[in-house]
Amino acid sequence: MPTRKIFWEDAYQKEFYAKVLEVNGNKLILDQTCFYANSGGQIADTGEINGIRVLDVNYDENENIIHFLEKEANFNLGEKVHGKIDWERRYNIMKLHTSAHIISAVLVKNFGDIKFTGSQIYPDRARMDFNIEKLDDSLVKFIEEEANKIVKMDLPVRSRIISKDDLERNPSLKRLLDSSHYEKFKTLRVVEIVGLDEQLDGGTHVKSTSEIGYIKIVKRENKGKNNRRITIVV
Repeated sequence: MPTRKIFWEDAYQKEFYAKVLEVNGNKLILDQTCFYANSGGQIADTGEINGIRVLDVNYDENENIIHFLEKEANFNLGEKVHGKIDWERRYNIMKLHTSAHIISAVLVKNFGDIKFTGSQIYPDRARMDFNIEKLDDSLVKFIEEEANKIVKMDLPVRSRIISKDDLERNPSLKRLLDSSHYEKFKTLRVVEIVGLDEQLDGGTHVKSTSEIGYIKIVKRENKGKNNRRITIVV
C-alpha cells in the first residue's frame, strides 16, 4: 500500500508518529505522513523527523512518499518516528492554493471556458498561467476585487475522492489545458469551495475562504499568444 496521506485527511495536523518502511541513506519512506510531496504545482513541505531536517519530499513510482533528509538516518525498519512540519510555511501555502482556486472560479465564471497552462504554489506567492486573449490593469483589478468578495463570504472548503466514471460525467473538473496530466493519478480527488467551485486537486487547503485574509495580484505577464501569467500573494 502507498504511504497514507494524513494531509488529505487533515491539512491542519502538524505532527505525527509513523513506522519506518524503508531507509536508504538520507531517503526515508514511512507508512504515513503529514509531509506534502511535490505534486500538482504545490511545493513540498519542510520540517523534521526525529530532529533531522526534511529538505524535500517526492513520490516514487509506487506512490510512496520519499522524505529527503538533511543527513543519513540510522533508523531501523519498523521503528516508530516522530515528524513535524514547518506549520507557518504550510499554512501560507494552504491559503495561497485556495486563493488560486478562487481566482480560477472567477475567471471561469466571467470569461467562459478558461483553461490553465500551469501553476506553481510557493511558500510566499503563487503564479497562475491561463489562456485569455487580453489581460490589462483594469481586468486584473476586477479579478482581484471579485476574488476578495469571495474571501469575505466565508465559504467552506472540503474535498472528496471520486471515481473515473464520476470524472467522465463531469469533465469541467479538469482545469488544465493538458488533460493528459490527470491520467497518471490512480486516485482522483476533488476540492470544492462550497457553492462556488469544484476541480481536481491533490493539494492542501484552508477550511474556509475567510482564513485567506486578502488576495493581492502583484504581477501580470504575457507568456505568448493568448497565454497570460499572474502572481499573487496573501
